[in-house]
Amino acid sequence: MAHPRHTRVLDDLRAQIARVERSGRTRRAVLPFGVPAIDERLPDGGLALGAFHEVGPSGPELTHAAGAGLFVGGILARLKGPVLWCLSRRDLFAPALSAVGLKPERLLFAETHGGDSSVLLVMEEGLRHRGLAGVVGEVRKLSLTEARRLQLAAEASGVIALAIRRWTGATVADPTAAAIRWRLTALPSTPLPVAGVG
Repeated sequence: MAHPRHTRVLDDLRAQIARVERSGRTRRAVLPFGVPAIDERLPDGGLALGAFHEVGPSGPELTHAAGAGLFVGGILARLKGPVLWCLSRRDLFAPALSAVGLKPERLLFAETHGGDSSVLLVMEEGLRHRGLAGVVGEVRKLSLTEARRLQLAAEASGVIALAIRRWTGATVADPTAAAIRWRLTALPSTPLPVAGVG
């Protein structure tokens, strides 16, 4: 059992450490979701701007990344300015992004032919331009070093970076420098009131 004097000293030290940590930390700009259950769990009460985030599917039913694309589009629709969308596959259905508020006239597409490494280079270059609302890249693989480079570029410019990961189960556990890694899954549909197909 701890001596009361030692407990008091430890409590004082913890309070001093907390004050030092708070005083040296600057509050980052964030984009709140407006959903208390989410915002309360995010640092500073929202999605950090000027940071790198990963978004990807959590199950085989979402491997096409449509849900992740709409999630990212909905986030970027709430910011002002053009959005750079980097991809190496022509399977993005851009009109669907309008449904979540991201208008086509705000989109700048950069299609690469060198796979993930080219997409990541274009993302990093795009993050050097402060006038963008955000930079999106669709990739399968992303090393810790590549993620760290994107994080540093996002911090320097203040532009949010979002990687839509088309991962397989083996890459989900890879280490990352992302501020937050989002894993999306589909909810089961509501049962039909009458018997039928589905």
